Amino acid sequence: MHVIWQNLPVILDGLRLTIQYAIVAIVLMVIIGLIAALMRLSRYSLLRWISSAYVEIFRSTPLLVQLFFIVLGLPAILPVNAWFGQLMYPILAAAFTLSLNEGAYVTEIVRAGILGVDRGQKEAAASIGMNGIQTMIHIVLPQAFERMIPPLVNQAAQTVKDTSLLAPVGIIELVYKGEIVIAATFESFKIWGLIAVLYFIIIFSVSKCASYLERRLQVDKR
Repeated sequence: MHVIWQNLPVILDGLRLTIQYAIVAIVLMVIIGLIAALMRLSRYSLLRWISSAYVEIFRSTPLLVQLFFIVLGLPAILPVNAWFGQLMYPILAAAFTLSLNEGAYVTEIVRAGILGVDRGQKEAAASIGMNGIQTMIHIVLPQAFERMIPPLVNQAAQTVKDTSLLAPVGIIELVYKGEIVIAATFESFKIWGLIAVLYFIIIFSVSKCASYLERRLQVDKR
């Protein structure tokens, strides 16, 4: 336990960074997923094609490959380090790549939620003079959101776990800090065990909050 207590501040600093990356990625993935889902349901074929291509590309390639390509590959052909700063670009690129990857899955979650709303709701909205945008904002999305809570929470938990893939591209977070401590102490079993416990606490807390929210929405609906 002495090794754990001695290096706990370093590990907790990595946990703080992991939580920050996860929050940014979760917010962005919902925004990206919502936009891509609406594009995929659009009547314009070009928008549907762009959204479908985005979803297929990011769902059909590993996240780690995407991170290597965008974080480490793009600087070889574009002056992105000069645009954003040599220290800032890897962080921004990694967070955005994680958001794009998770957003591809959220796109399908949102699309399924929207399609799950009864068509009669849309017809009723049209009968009282609502246009398509008003119907989507005030009628469809609020009802779809209730259906989307469980899969969105699962995707948020997956996002927290996927932040561990930022370490191989040089982004400092929980796993990266753990590797530093292990290199200095050679106590891999204890440190990896502590990291696993911290991930469990975060994801378990998110799941419990989501369960409470889901129950609350069901109660309000009744």
